Amino acid sequence: MSCELTKNISPKSFAGTSAAASKLRESVSSLSLSRDKTDASPKVGAATKAELWSARIGFFTGGFTVASWAPLIPFVQSGLELSPMLLGTLLLGLGVGSFVGMPLAGTLSQRIGCRNAIGLSGLLSCLLLVCLTLMPSYAFECAALFLYGITLGCLEVSVNIYGTHLEKKSEGRIMSGLHAAYSIGEVVSAGLITLCFVSGLTPLMTITTLMTVLAFVLVAILSRITNEKIKSEKKEGRTTSGTTGARRISGSVLILASLCAVIFLTEGAMLDWSAIYLRDSAGVPQEASAFGYTLFVIAMAVSRLLGDRVTEKVGPNVVLLAGVAMIIASLCVMVFIPVPVAVFASLFVMGLGIANLAPILISAASRDKKMESVKAITAVTTVGYGGLLAGPALIGAVSSAVSLEGAFLGIVCLLTASLFAVRRHEKVFA
Repeated sequence: MSCELTKNISPKSFAGTSAAASKLRESVSSLSLSRDKTDASPKVGAATKAELWSARIGFFTGGFTVASWAPLIPFVQSGLELSPMLLGTLLLGLGVGSFVGMPLAGTLSQRIGCRNAIGLSGLLSCLLLVCLTLMPSYAFECAALFLYGITLGCLEVSVNIYGTHLEKKSEGRIMSGLHAAYSIGEVVSAGLITLCFVSGLTPLMTITTLMTVLAFVLVAILSRITNEKIKSEKKEGRTTSGTTGARRISGSVLILASLCAVIFLTEGAMLDWSAIYLRDSAGVPQEASAFGYTLFVIAMAVSRLLGDRVTEKVGPNVVLLAGVAMIIASLCVMVFIPVPVAVFASLFVMGLGIANLAPILISAASRDKKMESVKAITAVTTVGYGGLLAGPALIGAVSSAVSLEGAFLGIVCLLTASLFAVRRHEKVFA
């Protein structure tokens, strides 16, 4: 019996069985390998939690320090006994300094790395805010505020450059969430400084304590990441002679910068004029007039926390169109229904609509095909910040000549033009 079985099992049978087993092992091995690759693929190149938190603390620092300076202005004015003209000249230094600092951010991010650029500008911002509370003389205050403007401008552009770098790395939308940290920084700073002042702490004690804590947190979080230098990209416009379209502002970046200027102008108008409008036109007591801008900032923070998911789901063009439409509707309600409840509600809705526009525009600038991302982001943010600075002055000039309501309707006209620009140039924002 055993002999018969042995005879029936030929060498060919062994060979066939061996080949089948070999193929089975190869299939299992390849299946396991492909599964490992599939599991690992989402993680390849994705931004780490440490990198995301580093970007968030950079944005948070910008918002926190800006909101920390605003409550100091009355103390500086009374401490140095400044006239409105001298105070205006002093405040102008912040804007001029920011214009100087913003173009530096791209160079610093490429030469010393994003982490070092964010850390250096952030720490210097904290230090200069403490200097601003000393108030030894008007000249000292002007110099300190000008230098703070430089560091603030550099910080804001540096974190946007780093944020778009992480967004490309992650291959997903993250800029709205990062910008939410800026809004949260404003809210946290306003709350803490108010609490400190009510508790009887002096501006020097308050700002020194808060800036020291912020500086330690900034260094602790940034120390967890490696320092990355943003490299120049090869764009379509590069020629053999070395001149490139990246050195000139491309048409698409010009569109993005113009829209960003209008959006920032609107945001600046709400920052400086919403409280006055609530007091003079809506009949809100002066003590409660600042609550309108607080609602505006809170709405921005909430909207930005959800902005990335919404943008990925419906697309950037829809978010832009809906956001601009919400701002237009809110301004119209404020002008034509000047009732406290309506104005407060309009400011909240406006905050929801405006929150994600700048992140989308800056993100689109980083994807421009003819201009280096660092230069494109610097151009868009610098022009946008120009709108933020020029806006309040333009609103003041128009309101003096016509009325504040007329100035707000002028913003509506600019936003309506922006609405048509978004519809006409949809590919620019994708």
